[in-house]
Amino acid sequence: MVIPDFFLSLGSLAVRSTAYLRNKLYDSGLRRGLEPPLLAISLGNISFGGTGKTPLALFLLSFLRNEGWRPCFISRGYRGRWEKRGGLISDGQKLLATWREAGDEPFMVARRLPEVPVIVGRKRFASCLQALRLGCNVAVLDDAFQHRQLKRHLDIVLLSPEDKAQRESWSALKRASLILVQGQKERIPEPALKIINSLKNPPPVFTYEFRPLSLQIFSWQKELPPEELKGKRIIAFCGLARPANFRHTLDKLGARVETFLTFPDHYSYPDRALKKIARTVKEKRPEWLVTTEKDAVKLRERTWFSSLIPLAVLKVDFFPEPEFISFLKNFLEKFKYFQARTNLISDNFRLT
Repeated sequence: MVIPDFFLSLGSLAVRSTAYLRNKLYDSGLRRGLEPPLLAISLGNISFGGTGKTPLALFLLSFLRNEGWRPCFISRGYRGRWEKRGGLISDGQKLLATWREAGDEPFMVARRLPEVPVIVGRKRFASCLQALRLGCNVAVLDDAFQHRQLKRHLDIVLLSPEDKAQRESWSALKRASLILVQGQKERIPEPALKIINSLKNPPPVFTYEFRPLSLQIFSWQKELPPEELKGKRIIAFCGLARPANFRHTLDKLGARVETFLTFPDHYSYPDRALKKIARTVKEKRPEWLVTTEKDAVKLRERTWFSSLIPLAVLKVDFFPEPEFISFLKNFLEKFKYFQARTNLISDNFRLT
C-alpha cells in the first residue's frame, strides 16, 4: 500500500512540530533524560522506517557478543500486544512470547539470536533495569533516536537517499554520534550534508550495504544459498516500509518475478490476505513463493498456507565498511570500566 506524498507530508509536518517542541524542552534543560544503568547504544533515523535498523541490530548484537559483552535488545515492540505494558520476549535461553506479543521485528531478533535477551515496552528505562537483572551490560535500543527520556552513550543514525517523510528536521542530526548511509557517502541527502558540514565537530559518516545471506525453505527445513533464486519463476510478497528494496534484491539475484504483492509495514497477514496470495499462486503456478524474514515470523503457525508451495524466506545481513568496525572497537575500549561496573551491579541484582 502506497501512501500519497501529500498525506505523508502532512503527517510528517505534524510529527516534526511535536518533535521540535519536545527537543526544545530537553535542549533547554527543562526536561532531563534518565541515566541508563548499563551501556546504551541507540539505533534510529529521522525518517519513518525502512532504513534497515533491524539488520543493523542483529549485526551489533553479534559483534558485541564476540567482543566479550553481554548485550540485550530493547524495543518498543511496535504493534505488539505488550507494547504498552512491556514484557520479556526472550531471556537469552528460550522464547517466552509469540510475535503477536512481541511485534514482528523484536520476535525476529529473538529467533535469529536465541542467546540474546529481548525486552519490549514503551518504558525503555524499565527495560534497561530488567536487562541488568538478566546479567546484561549493554543495551541495543531499537528506534530510540527520538526517545530522549533515556540518555545513551552512542547515537547511531541511519540515512537513506529515499528519505521523504521525516519525524524530525535535518537539524536533529546534530545529536548523532555517527551516521550510517547506505551505498556511497555521495548519496547523503543534500540537506543532511549541509547540517553535517556546518558542525564544529561533525559526526563520522560510514557506509553500509545489505547482502543476501540465505534462503530458508519452510517445508524442507533447510537453507540454500540465495543464488538458487536465479532463473526461478516466483511470486514475492512483503509488508515493508520500502518494498522496492526487496524487489531490487530479487532482481539482482536473477529471480523471474511473475507477481510482486505488497502490504502495509508490520502487516499481520489475516486469512483474507493469505487467501489472496494463494489464489495468485494457483493462477500463476510459480516454482517458489518468496518473502522476507520479517514477514515470515508471522506465517510459521499458518501451516495450511506454507504447505501450498515451497515458501522461501530470503535472509539479508548488514555489511558495514571496515572503518565502522574500528570505530566500534575504539568506542567499546573507552567503556571497559563501564563493563566491569555493570557486571558487578547485575551480579548483585541476581543475588537479591
